[in-house]
Amino acid sequence: MRSIVTSSFALLLCLGLGNSVLAQTITGRISGTVTDSAGASVPGVTIIIVNEATQQTRNAMTDSNGFYVATNLPVGNYTVSVEHQGFKKSKKTGYNLVADGRLSVDFALEAGAVTETVEIVASAGETVNSVSGEVSRTIDQSQVQELALNGRNYLQLTTLIPGAPLLEDNALSLTTSLSVSQPINGNRGNANNLTVDGGFNLDSGSNGSQINNVGIDFIREVSIKTSNFSAEYGRNSGASINVVTRSGENSYHGTAFENIRNDKFDANNTFNVSRNVERPSLRFNNFGGSFGGPIIKDKLFFFGGVEWKIIRQFTASQTRTLPTRAERNGDFSARSNVFLKDPRKTGTCSATVQTACFDNPKVIPANLITPDGKAIANVFNVMERRAASYVDTPTGN
Repeated sequence: MRSIVTSSFALLLCLGLGNSVLAQTITGRISGTVTDSAGASVPGVTIIIVNEATQQTRNAMTDSNGFYVATNLPVGNYTVSVEHQGFKKSKKTGYNLVADGRLSVDFALEAGAVTETVEIVASAGETVNSVSGEVSRTIDQSQVQELALNGRNYLQLTTLIPGAPLLEDNALSLTTSLSVSQPINGNRGNANNLTVDGGFNLDSGSNGSQINNVGIDFIREVSIKTSNFSAEYGRNSGASINVVTRSGENSYHGTAFENIRNDKFDANNTFNVSRNVERPSLRFNNFGGSFGGPIIKDKLFFFGGVEWKIIRQFTASQTRTLPTRAERNGDFSARSNVFLKDPRKTGTCSATVQTACFDNPKVIPANLITPDGKAIANVFNVMERRAASYVDTPTGN
């Protein structure tokens, strides 16, 4: 029993420490000032901050300068209200707090009874950060889940921000390779630091691939800090890209999904059409589901999901240059600029001097072609048999 208790305590301690470490990237803060109608600061005012989805409440109080701050708030939509004797109750709703967000919610109280309420709905749109000088963007949940991403890779969303050019137009290549190559502000693509809920999400051996390509349906937002951010987001010289996963709310929500790509819906490649080659086959089935809700209403919540990606495809046909059938047998007569030196002779073999050429300077005698040479030629023979089309001429492609 003592061993079980000790292990349980150690696990809880680790979880607690983990939350404190990750809090800097998956939570935010709300601060502001409270003044009266004359602009004078009002100390001792009670601030009530409520998460609209979970109804979790955080209280704060203004200091002698009328300033308040609430930190380590989970991401979500918030309502902020103030109450103070001699003033009307004031309430502001519709504030979207993003990961590492810093919202300023100020109040100018009106004289009156506390039973009277002044309610203000915050305007929709991106809130200007007036607290820190970092340059960052947040791709919110509606953008994450509603924008068309044919590779279903959240890194495609980075191209929505300034300074992130689209250099890889093959979304399936980005998905199947778990690639992280997205240059931002001129930095190399593998210079970005990728995290999930603040946890490291790069292959430490190369920085060239993700550990986990988080499913689009499981993401609440993607926070992208491009420059001037604080030292806690160090390690890499590029941007800091943090995925914040979804969490449960006071109501139950579930999804089941399947996204399909199929070559039957695709047009053929122009070069394939000119050579009468069928379009390459592609079967991409991306399916799964999620479910979340309350365990204890207003207190404890859960969210879980699972996703599969099944991709079956052939690469598009490509043109390659092969030696002609005659050349694979040692006969280069079709090429005017080829003169073959006999390794058994000394001297020169060229268009003007042929003292060291084979008897026929454009043909290798069959008995001098080695087994290795025949094996190499046979590779090209197999390529010809498998090619969609082949032209037996000494020309490129």
